[in-house]
Amino acid sequence: MIYTFPLVADMERFRFPPDACCAVYRSEDGGETWSKLNDGLPTVPFWAAVMRDAMCADNADPTGIYFGTRNGEVYCSADEGDHWQLVADKLPDVLCVRAAVIG
Repeated sequence: MIYTFPLVADMERFRFPPDACCAVYRSEDGGETWSKLNDGLPTVPFWAAVMRDAMCADNADPTGIYFGTRNGEVYCSADEGDHWQLVADKLPDVLCVRAAVIG
């Protein structure tokens, strides 16, 4: 599976999600088709970027997916992106997220 948090750029200055929609996209066929995953993510206009190192997956079964935003929020999904929850906020810019299963 492939996951992405797409951003669009306005003259290389501002980077935000398309249509100000907070959503992760998943492909199960090598990028031929994509599913929008946003259950539990903010539904209001979302004006924050997710940087390249601020999204990761763990090695659990099912896979956990995590991302942090430039406005200091961290979200996680314990079910391969189907459902999301906010796990931290009011942080400085989140530029890097790493996760692992311990135990």
